Amino acid sequence: MVETEWCWLRRDPEMLPIRNEQGLDRSNYPYFIDEAAFRALDDRVAFYAHQGVVTLGDFLFEPTFMIGDRYQQLFHFLAPEMEFRGVQLYEAKKREKAPMPIFWLPWLPCTDGIHADTRLRQGKPVELVLRRDVLQGRRLAHLRLPAEDIWLASLEAAECILRRG
Repeated sequence: MVETEWCWLRRDPEMLPIRNEQGLDRSNYPYFIDEAAFRALDDRVAFYAHQGVVTLGDFLFEPTFMIGDRYQQLFHFLAPEMEFRGVQLYEAKKREKAPMPIFWLPWLPCTDGIHADTRLRQGKPVELVLRRDVLQGRRLAHLRLPAEDIWLASLEAAECILRRG
């Protein structure tokens, strides 16, 4: 079992999610993306709406997990087998100075790294316990539970992410 060697990439509860206006809906980008759904996607443009001041984080968790443009090369370096599909976001109201970021949908097959001792409540982990034998040698890992899509970064990878601010 692994206690402290991994960092779980999770949504900041204070960060407001963007609202899909066109092209970024769950029919195209489901929360759980399997390989067939990933292969069916092309790079695309999507429109978003945001309440108040428009600030977008470097990681999106809705409708699915995506990483900001400045992390795409880093994630590829940390997991060379990872593939990506790009999404250029435009603000639907076309407000002046609204950000137009590029996000990347990463594809990394899920590993069976969740230990049987993991405690769940309604398909989500209350206490996540990981399998050292499966995660050994990885820097990024993608795991799945019935109600949770989990992305983990090794301490080495987390330090690389944090160095980018």
